[in-house]
Amino acid sequence: MATFVYMAKDREGNVVEDSLRANHRYDALADIRARDLTVVSLTEVQTADKSKRKQATAAEKGPSRGSMFAPKVKAGEMAIFCRQLAISVTAGVPLRDALESIVEDVENVTLRRTLQSVVSLLHEGSAFSAAAAKHPKVFDELFVALIRAAEESGSMATTLGHLSESMERRERLIRKIKGITAYPIFIGAFFILICGIMTIFVLPKFEESLEGIGGELPALTRIVFGANRFMLDNLPAIFVSVLGLIAAFLLFRRTDAGRIRLDRVKLKLPLFGPCLKKISIARFCQNLAIMVNGGVPITQAIEIAADICGNSVLRSALLNARERIIAGSDISASLEQERVFPSLVTRMVSVGEASGRLPDVLEQVSGAYEDQVEGEIMIVTALMEPVLICFFGAFILILVLAIYLPVFTMSRGVA
Repeated sequence: MATFVYMAKDREGNVVEDSLRANHRYDALADIRARDLTVVSLTEVQTADKSKRKQATAAEKGPSRGSMFAPKVKAGEMAIFCRQLAISVTAGVPLRDALESIVEDVENVTLRRTLQSVVSLLHEGSAFSAAAAKHPKVFDELFVALIRAAEESGSMATTLGHLSESMERRERLIRKIKGITAYPIFIGAFFILICGIMTIFVLPKFEESLEGIGGELPALTRIVFGANRFMLDNLPAIFVSVLGLIAAFLLFRRTDAGRIRLDRVKLKLPLFGPCLKKISIARFCQNLAIMVNGGVPITQAIEIAADICGNSVLRSALLNARERIIAGSDISASLEQERVFPSLVTRMVSVGEASGRLPDVLEQVSGAYEDQVEGEIMIVTALMEPVLICFFGAFILILVLAIYLPVFTMSRGVA
């Protein structure tokens, strides 16, 4: 049996500090509640042997932070975690106990180790928001700001519920987009595979056979064979050049100027640009609604939403609007001065400000844009499928004609 030290309050609000022995934390928690006490904290007293075993286990596992091969935490996994935590806290389970029970069922190694670290920090007296802030790769600024506001306002269960709903909506949208775009991606990958096989194995064999027969080849055949021979002869140089271009692109994207320029180009792309813009605006509205509803100050909420909206052009516009809000301007008027935001957003924000229901209005705007994004992606994908099939078919037709035109020519010559 283990020894637990607890702090609790009775019905009159008096603080009770004592210790007890139990087989498990849940048994200790049930025992304290049976005494008609509300648990404030419950800590297991570590013996020397148990501390040594934990240290040895940690040493065997090795360092867990910064591992290159550690799996990333997906939005769906975070949504499940927040939902479980919200249910436990709503049921009256202390936050630390809820985290410890959730850790046992987490399959993602990165998330499990992160939660173990958070629980350890909570045992040392840290607040949940401060402990989460030490793991920015798992808990983003939105999560930390909402938890900090919830700790101050005492609305942890409500905030976690809103946060899990937001993550679940984002995960559903991502799944829908992946499902819609799966077929075009498969067609493109299959086309690249066929082209690689034709280039490396098929065309060189036909070229050798036709050159052995002699005679002048048709112009299309000479062009195709010449391009194929050039690619095979310069394959290392082409490979290095492609890698160099990719590296240069990635380095350029890391710079502030490059990121802004690329994001500006993304928003101007035909068909895809409007979808990307609506996705970023929907994410901004949803995150801002959650933070305002959770008690985060509006200027801080806009700053955080700007950092996680996913587009540097919108980020710059939001930070400019934030400066005007600090100077005393209305939210809608500040956003309206930035030409990036559609009139629907500024108009609905103005309605939300006037009615005092800004979070509800932002949620509705976010949902409307998510529906539009889903519909537009379905239309774009429906248009892309026949275009891709026609393009790939034309390309294969050119290769087939280049191979068989000499055969047709020689057949007429023999006749």
